[in-house]
Amino acid sequence: MALKLVVKGSNDHKKALSQLGDCPTSQRFVMVLGLKGIPFQIEYVDLNKNAKYKKLPVLEPGDREPIDNYEAIEDYIENNFPEPDLKIAEYSKAGKAGQDLYSKFAKFMRNSNPKLDAKLRGDLNRELLKLNEFLENESPGAYLDGEKLKLPDCNLLPKLMHVKEAGELKGFTISQEYGGVLEYLKQATRQKVFRDTFTDQVKEDIKSGWWKKMGN
Repeated sequence: MALKLVVKGSNDHKKALSQLGDCPTSQRFVMVLGLKGIPFQIEYVDLNKNAKYKKLPVLEPGDREPIDNYEAIEDYIENNFPEPDLKIAEYSKAGKAGQDLYSKFAKFMRNSNPKLDAKLRGDLNRELLKLNEFLENESPGAYLDGEKLKLPDCNLLPKLMHVKEAGELKGFTISQEYGGVLEYLKQATRQKVFRDTFTDQVKEDIKSGWWKKMGN
C-alpha cells in the first residue's frame, strides 16, 4: 500500500516545499517510518499558503481517509507494519520519561515577563534532571527502553532537539550536569534516521521558528 506523509515544510520559504521543517510531531513520524523501513512519499506543506490541511502531520494511507490524529497515525503504522516492533516493554517506564519536558520548555521560551523567567527556567531544569536520572539509573540501554530506538524515543528526541537548538536563544543550554541526556543525544546521532531528520537546515528552522514564537 502506498503511504504519503504530509509534513510541515521548511521555514526557509525558498525551500518550503522540499525540506522538513520544525514541527516535532512531523519529525517524530519521519523517524518512525524510517525505523520501520517503510517506503513512503513525503509532501512538504506551508500551512500559511495551503488551505487543504488544517493541521500537520497527516498520514494518507491510500486505503482509507487521511489521518491527522497523532495517536491514530501511530496506531495505523503499528497495526499495519508491526515489524520491527518499536513498542516498549510491557512494564517499562520509558513511555513517561521526559513527558513534561516540552511543555516546560515552551512556557519558558514564550514567557515575556522577566519576573517569571527564573521560575520557568528552574521548572525546565527540574524536568531535564528527572530525564537525566532516568537515563542514568533506570534506562536499560543507550536509549529509553534498551539498545534500539523505539516509539518513545521518536516522540522525545525531536522535543529534546528543540530544547538543545532553540534554548540558547534565551541563554539556556543542556549543561554537563546532564551527562545522561548529552550521552543520549550522542547515541542518537549514530542512527541514520536521526541524522537524516535533523539536518542543519532543520536545526536552523527550529531556531528561527522559536525566535518568532518569542515575539521577535
